[in-house]
Amino acid sequence: MAKKGEQQSFETKNKEKYTFQHPGLREAIRMRDQSKNEHGVQQGEKLYESLMEHVVFKEDGTKVNFEHFEEVGGFTEVMSAAVKFTFQEG
Repeated sequence: MAKKGEQQSFETKNKEKYTFQHPGLREAIRMRDQSKNEHGVQQGEKLYESLMEHVVFKEDGTKVNFEHFEEVGGFTEVMSAAVKFTFQEG
């Protein structure tokens, strides 16, 4: 898992460029926990909102949102990479 503040550049197949910035272990755990419903089931919308708030930024450092991806596409590609960057070891 990346360390707090560690960054990674990511470019989509459509040549959109993003920066992933790791929020740190505690915040990553909090993000995962807060994105679950009362039955412990992961809620995609909540998780993606957290990733867009804390991890995924445009190349110029500005935040992204659902509307951004409605315009440029690449949502699944970016979110999959952001999840891997934020939560997986190695």
